[in-house]
Amino acid sequence: MSAQFDPTPRPALRKAPDSDVHPTSQTPATTGDSVLEGKRVPLVVRVPKKMRKSSRQQAKAAGVSLDEFVTNALAAELRRHSR
Repeated sequence: MSAQFDPTPRPALRKAPDSDVHPTSQTPATTGDSVLEGKRVPLVVRVPKKMRKSSRQQAKAAGVSLDEFVTNALAAELRRHSR
């Protein structure tokens, strides 16, 4: 131990008065929100050409990549089915 170690206990941590407004944890509110959590892995899916074109147009209109668009659509569908 160093010569500067102070063994006296420090005061316990307290919850902030506004902790309900500013929560500290980043855990999802529901299990449905955790669908998008975790490592991203590749998924190869064959879809009709018209569906791919439509998806690309909608992703561009939303200002996101095609991967993000498809991931969000799949997550929404998974949440819908988990209810």
